[in-house]
Amino acid sequence: MEKHLRTSLVVLWLHFCWVSGKNQVEQHPPSQIIQEGENCTFHCNYTVSPFSHLKWYKQGTGRSPAFLIIMTYDDSKNPSGRYTGTLDATSKHSSLHITAAQLSDSAVYICVVSARCSPGTCSQYTNLHLQVVEDA
Repeated sequence: MEKHLRTSLVVLWLHFCWVSGKNQVEQHPPSQIIQEGENCTFHCNYTVSPFSHLKWYKQGTGRSPAFLIIMTYDDSKNPSGRYTGTLDATSKHSSLHITAAQLSDSAVYICVVSARCSPGTCSQYTNLHLQVVEDA
């Protein structure tokens, strides 16, 4: 399982290519702890150019990243169940909003911005972590 997860991460990294240097992806907040049933939002700012599309992924402990939402330049909002992605391509900002968080939403959330890159110009960025706790 660990080998499969490692392979998936490498393939994801190679396919979408987080770009370093002047092209950057910044995600915040780095971590949140919320009560079950509460809402939360993660943010992603980027300087990647030329911009093609942006994807949000969820990666549970010991699991491969799971695709949640894709946003293109023309999209401003994309709902998918309890997850809603927003994108402002002009200000280069995206948000992932989770409504009524469930314990199963405890995971790492990854914002991936599509960009062209060449060998030696790609690096990974810190991912976002959510922990949902049972309502007392």
